[in-house]
Amino acid sequence: MLMIFVSMGSYAQIRVNEEDLATADALSRKYKDDDVMCTSSHHYFTFDKGKNTLNDKVVVIQEDAELDFLSLKKFASLTYPEFYNKFIELKTFKKALKMGSRYAVSRMAAVDRSVTSEGVFFDDSRVQYYPIRFSEKGSMARVTVKKEYSDGRYLTRLFFGESYPVKEQVFEFRVPEWLTVDFKTINFDGYKIERQENKKGGYINYVFTMKDIPASKQEYKSIGHAYTDPHIIIQIKSFESRGEILKGFDKTDDLYAWNNRLYEMAGNKKESLQPVLAKITQGKTSDVDKIKAIYYWVQDNIRYIAYEDGYSGYIPAGAQDVLSKKFGDCKGMANLLTELLKMAGYDAHFTWIGTRSIPYQQSMPALCVNNHAITTLYFQGKEYFLDATEKYAPLGENAYRIQGKEAMIAKGVKYDLKTVPLTTGNEHKVFSKADLVLTNDVLSGKIKVVLTGNERKDFHQSYQDLPTSSQKDFLNEFLEFGNDNMQAANIKTSDLKNREIPVSIEGDVDLSNYVNTISGDKYISIDFFPKALERYMPDEKRVGGYDFDDVMTFEEEISLTIPANTKFVDIPEKTELNYDGYEFKGEYSVSGNKIILKKKIVIKNSIIKTNDFENWKKFLGSIKEFSKYLLSITKK
Repeated sequence: MLMIFVSMGSYAQIRVNEEDLATADALSRKYKDDDVMCTSSHHYFTFDKGKNTLNDKVVVIQEDAELDFLSLKKFASLTYPEFYNKFIELKTFKKALKMGSRYAVSRMAAVDRSVTSEGVFFDDSRVQYYPIRFSEKGSMARVTVKKEYSDGRYLTRLFFGESYPVKEQVFEFRVPEWLTVDFKTINFDGYKIERQENKKGGYINYVFTMKDIPASKQEYKSIGHAYTDPHIIIQIKSFESRGEILKGFDKTDDLYAWNNRLYEMAGNKKESLQPVLAKITQGKTSDVDKIKAIYYWVQDNIRYIAYEDGYSGYIPAGAQDVLSKKFGDCKGMANLLTELLKMAGYDAHFTWIGTRSIPYQQSMPALCVNNHAITTLYFQGKEYFLDATEKYAPLGENAYRIQGKEAMIAKGVKYDLKTVPLTTGNEHKVFSKADLVLTNDVLSGKIKVVLTGNERKDFHQSYQDLPTSSQKDFLNEFLEFGNDNMQAANIKTSDLKNREIPVSIEGDVDLSNYVNTISGDKYISIDFFPKALERYMPDEKRVGGYDFDDVMTFEEEISLTIPANTKFVDIPEKTELNYDGYEFKGEYSVSGNKIILKKKIVIKNSIIKTNDFENWKKFLGSIKEFSKYLLSITKK
């Protein structure tokens, strides 16, 4: 097809091909919520030999891609990005708009900027992107890309889905006979994905094709797309170079050897840590107190800031550098914590782990398996998984994001694989107790909230980072449950400097605006449906499931005392719901002129899948129905 070069302004007037317009009409009826569709996306990967910056012989990968986009509406737009860094060179990146039967290539260069987000102090990740604007329905654009991966180990995953619908997505690999590579197919079940394999002239061509892919939408608390979306993990197992067979990632041992090699390049200078270690442990006599002092000091004094810069982004910063700068990424913080514990005489080890946002096990040797680093401490016959990035986490309690995940623990030339224990919702609780009194039209009383487990840690992480001037308002709002009719005062708390004890917040509350009087009778609700749960009620547009990223319990005990000359007209029936991943129990009981509500919600499984939506909606609906009951109070 003929290509010409032109300069194009915003929403340039383009003559639309009639066939393209007809295609847009048909597709717009199917994809009503989308403005632009990719009609064809073809990524072609070839392999060569080269050397990385560590002077290792490696496999170099080149990617050539061509994508065609079709406007489904008038004045539609799309931003197309390409990411690159020290492992990925963006050699060619062009945009063209279709004019009749020809494509006109824009002379304008793509916008180039850092991907660095807030909190990242050094990051080599960059993005180039083109804003693509369509003036007419049926307008088309083409993007061509050429990229080179200087070390094939760092091309890890390819997902079929995009943020826009795709008519046909093709991943093609031309694999030479000197290379042994495996393509791990993840989440292919339930999808029509064609796989072809052809051998010719010393090469094997692998082609994966998927058609009619809906857009991947960003949804509130969505499940990580690696759990649900079809994708391919590229595993370079070995390759031949001048008669020598060189290892890639064939087994878990190979992945560990690579990780450990980079870890040992940290260049720790232990002698510079000794003065700080002496101050941290000064006055501490027991082993437990020394370990806590070291763990909490790193949490409190080292700021977490992500770091990405080629291989340096995979090599932990030296412990002495993290200490002197007072910041580090997860690898740097884990390295410092490990070295301090080892110097104090404890059996501590640097550890790689994947958080719950990714589903892979250590048995799959690929760099995408681990996205986090912690410290493993062997102490008194038990493993402790210490995450220095989790501020206010007590010793012995693990953030939910690493629970149930395999940890790869460095032990020199060997390693251990241990699974971080899972906890239940009952260990992460918000317990609320309120004693309310109705006097005439005034409803007031006392309320107390107690937080344990990760609920306590999450509270600390929110509260402690606030300016002192804002902390009082935060506590007031916390006791008011987001209820506009409730006012809290005279707040008292537990020792909020102690991360190990439950957080306790109590105070006086006034709910006078909550009392409704009709014909002399009073109507009051003392059940406060957790507003946070309302955000988890799926509507008809919800595509994916929910991930709470935690297991938890909400438990309430609320009493209401009314004047002696009044009585409760009736009370609702007890409600009890039990499902595999969640349960609820709510019950009112009356004794004289006092009524007590006891309610408990337990989230036992952090994941709510779409095939469970029917039960989940019944569950939330039943709780909401129970919670909106108005108590009727009349004179005796």
